[in-house]
Amino acid sequence: MTATLLLGLYLVVAAVPVPLMLRRARWAVRAPRIAIVVWLGLIISSLGGAVLLGCEVTEGVFGSGLWTCCRELLDTAVFTKAEVATAGVTVLLMFGLPARVLAVLLWDVLSLRRRQLRLVEALDMLGRPVRALGGGALVIDHECPAAYCVAARGGRVVLTAAALRALPQAELSAVVAHERAHLEGRHYLLTTAAASFGRALPRIPLFTSAGPAVARLAEMAADDAAARGVRSEVVARGLALLVEAGAGHRNALSTSVLQVSADHVAERINRLLDMRRRAEERRSVVSGATCLVGLVVLPALVIVTTAGFWC
Repeated sequence: MTATLLLGLYLVVAAVPVPLMLRRARWAVRAPRIAIVVWLGLIISSLGGAVLLGCEVTEGVFGSGLWTCCRELLDTAVFTKAEVATAGVTVLLMFGLPARVLAVLLWDVLSLRRRQLRLVEALDMLGRPVRALGGGALVIDHECPAAYCVAARGGRVVLTAAALRALPQAELSAVVAHERAHLEGRHYLLTTAAASFGRALPRIPLFTSAGPAVARLAEMAADDAAARGVRSEVVARGLALLVEAGAGHRNALSTSVLQVSADHVAERINRLLDMRRRAEERRSVVSGATCLVGLVVLPALVIVTTAGFWC
């Protein structure tokens, strides 16, 4: 009973107060890649904890594992309301929850893949390669300044003609490096997975908050990757020029890929221009690693080691 209460307490804490703390944590902004791992790891450990909670409930009520109690219920064919309710909760936690999450995740990933393949086919026909920006860089004629990436068939970095006119060479290279960082980091999969968890299990703060949080952190991680090749001021200036040039334009580019937008732009620019950020990065990495171990690794180890004894 103590193990069941502790596991239930962990799931409640991970589902409600922890997401609120993660969204406000300053270290997450300084170490976005670690923060992404914490978000996704917390979701996975919570799902594993829910499965183990089903095992604990079955063991506590019936004194046996799920399969044994199911066989006993079928053999006796006499069910009390408590037994039926307990079995229903157990089946929901152990099978219903993971099945729904997996189904939504697979559907979203496959849908994204199909959309990207269709988009790449259209871009290869309409776009013009820009050899000066490296392989896979395309320019399309459009009046709205925009830059985005498409991951299918080796990946494409797409720029509009308006973006080429708005950006000097250094800032243009920084924007392209930002989009390539999205492709190299597989950010499209991370953001899709995080959003899928929210669709699969709505009204739970951990899952509904993960999608926007991971998307925001992925943009910051790509900013950091671009800033390793050029000064962070150049990346910030390129982002600001792109947003400024797009002001007043209605973006008619309907895509399902990561794209420069006005969301969190001011935060990202201030973050890139903050000179204290580099001095605080090491401390932020330590804080992020501590949260990763305390919120994800240790609970996951406990769940994995105890699952064999109860299920």
